[in-house]
Amino acid sequence: MRPAKISKRVRRVWLSAGATLLLTGFLGLFVLWIDQKRNTDLADGRVDITSWSRDEELARESPIRFQDVAREWQLVMRHGPGRRRRVLTEDTGSGVAWGDYDNDGDWDLYFVNFAGDGAGEGGGANRLFRNDGGRFEDVTEQAGVADPEGFGMGAWFVDFDGDGDQDLFVTNYGPNRLFENQGDGTFVDVAEQAGVADDAWSTGAAFGDFDGDGHLDIYVCNYVQYVDLKIETRDIPASQMGSAAVPFTLNPNSFDAAPNRLYRNQGDGTFVDVAEMLGVANPQGRSLEATFCDLDGDGWLDLYVNNDVSANKLYRNPSYSNIQDGADLPPFEDRSLITGTADTRGSMGLSVGAFGWMDDNPDGLPDLFITHWVAQENALYVSLKEGGMLFYQDKTRQFGLAEVSTNAVGWGAVVADFDADGRDDIAVANGSTLEAAPQGNERPLKKQAPFVFWNRGDLFVNVAAQAGPALTTRYSARGLAAADFDNDGDLDIAVSVNRGSPLLLRNDTVTTNRSIKIRLDGPAAACWGARVELTVGDTTQVRWLGSDASFLSMHAPELIFGLGKAKQVDRIEVHWADRTITTIEQISEATVVVRHGK
Repeated sequence: MRPAKISKRVRRVWLSAGATLLLTGFLGLFVLWIDQKRNTDLADGRVDITSWSRDEELARESPIRFQDVAREWQLVMRHGPGRRRRVLTEDTGSGVAWGDYDNDGDWDLYFVNFAGDGAGEGGGANRLFRNDGGRFEDVTEQAGVADPEGFGMGAWFVDFDGDGDQDLFVTNYGPNRLFENQGDGTFVDVAEQAGVADDAWSTGAAFGDFDGDGHLDIYVCNYVQYVDLKIETRDIPASQMGSAAVPFTLNPNSFDAAPNRLYRNQGDGTFVDVAEMLGVANPQGRSLEATFCDLDGDGWLDLYVNNDVSANKLYRNPSYSNIQDGADLPPFEDRSLITGTADTRGSMGLSVGAFGWMDDNPDGLPDLFITHWVAQENALYVSLKEGGMLFYQDKTRQFGLAEVSTNAVGWGAVVADFDADGRDDIAVANGSTLEAAPQGNERPLKKQAPFVFWNRGDLFVNVAAQAGPALTTRYSARGLAAADFDNDGDLDIAVSVNRGSPLLLRNDTVTTNRSIKIRLDGPAAACWGARVELTVGDTTQVRWLGSDASFLSMHAPELIFGLGKAKQVDRIEVHWADRTITTIEQISEATVVVRHGK
């Protein structure tokens, strides 16, 4: 009998895996040494951080407090089925999304999951929880969005067809889903007929009308061309798989990168992939997250892409204002190297905010906060525009965000003003991809506590240890999404935990500061990426709706600005993504709806 023929693709994976074993071994041993040297379970955290005492003292001044109320609000589920297999697909996800799918005015919650490994193990499907005020009700089955055959990664509520209700886009390891909202509490998957049911391993996604035609387009990140070698990795010692820290089945370098998709909305319910034509396929990038945002202030949505162990990409929109109907679109311009953002670290989470004022450079342009792998530190790229040229400076260490993140693996993140003092804080979901000591037949991942960075004006201080018991507990956290789910005027946080139960962190900060909530009422193509400026006195705050991407997750589509002690907002100016502007003045209400075209 002739032996079974091994496919070229599988042979390539084996060769790639073998070639990376030696490098992985050295890297793994180095990272393991770093991890043990900085293991906060064993070592004094003050070691090697000269400012620790100062930061610890400052942290005690923080009013920020959170409480996990998941069970109180009946938010009960478990991520992942059965035992962990020690493979990349299972350890990467999953995300969480806030959206008002039933148009009742409060935020509902969708958790992404995966159903199993094909080996007969039971497990989870995705879950949709309707906000009923005081509790969440699981309405997954009647809504039709469980996706039990899917291997879920990320989710976003988005009105792709412009009919006024929130549809749901879900990325998978396998065919993606586009659940069209039927307006009666149910959804129908139309991904195949819409042309977005890519069967690659898709991860993050970004939404925006990049070409200005009035239709919302979708950029989809694809990670690697993963091949399941069907190795029973659970019972093989890690030392036989390339490294004591990182088995090759968990190493993205073992697999070829996958090109991304840019789905151009045709306006008839279908999409066409134009990524390669417009130069944004990024075929060498192992992409995990992306955002559409007007990075240079010219009114057009640019694109930034987070890549894992390959250079990040910043693509400048060439602007399409003079393009005639039927004409070929010019490609995006790759400005990654010239802007200083071609980061080659393991980039996962991606957030957008305006932090230039902390360095006496309040240019009002978007800055980029990026979470990274262990020993790589997170990054805060602050924009600088001189002579019409845009570039970025890494201010991570200057602002106190570097050393504290060296031992962490960061995932989802949000830029938000948790104490309403007018200064944006940052929260990060952490969870190591290194393995803890075996527990019986299990090989669990090392768990890590989240970060809550309180903005002091000139630096950030991690105040998680003072912010409540839920933030001192360690998790294998992944997705993070923020929303004012209890409608009390401050931002709360939902966190997806890999192979664990979700967190619902209610903001219980006690403060006399005021805040204002801004919702945009208009076509999705005009709202996604809209720039919102709020002015009180001589201070202007800026946010971009939908651009604060997190990791595989979606924040609620409203903006909450902290006002400090101010009782009135002088001006709100919305620069819609279709380059129109709406201005309203002298606002004293706690919630404002700004309508497009008014």
